[in-house]
Amino acid sequence: MSELSIIAHDYGLNAEFAKKFNDAVLTLKRRYLLGRVGNGETEETVRQARQDLKVLLASLVVAVQDEGKPWTADQAQVPADVLERLRKRVKGELQETIVQLREVVEDLAEGATLREPAFKVLDIVCEAADATASAAFRRLRRI
Repeated sequence: MSELSIIAHDYGLNAEFAKKFNDAVLTLKRRYLLGRVGNGETEETVRQARQDLKVLLASLVVAVQDEGKPWTADQAQVPADVLERLRKRVKGELQETIVQLREVVEDLAEGATLREPAFKVLDIVCEAADATASAAFRRLRRI
């Protein structure tokens, strides 16, 4: 693979993850923080966003915890660049962040209403995913 192909592939993976994660979080923020659904959204959209976020977040938690171990197919949904940026972002608070993310996964699985603290930790992941996709795009533009 050429350098351009590798960078384009990395950008695609990072951008796809960021979009999926951010879309799900935004849908749930509208529902739980604003008490409404967005234009064109239904309760089915909210249910699907919960499911999508649960799968992505569970994969992310396992991947962050299992640094250096072989990955499963589920963990492969999370780009390594996003994991690296997230680890750098939370540094000394990694274990606490993992606990908080695991709690959000449990809330999503149980159908519980998400509250402000859940969205604060989800925003950390959104920021890491967005920054990673932006950095990959900038690398792509320089070629």
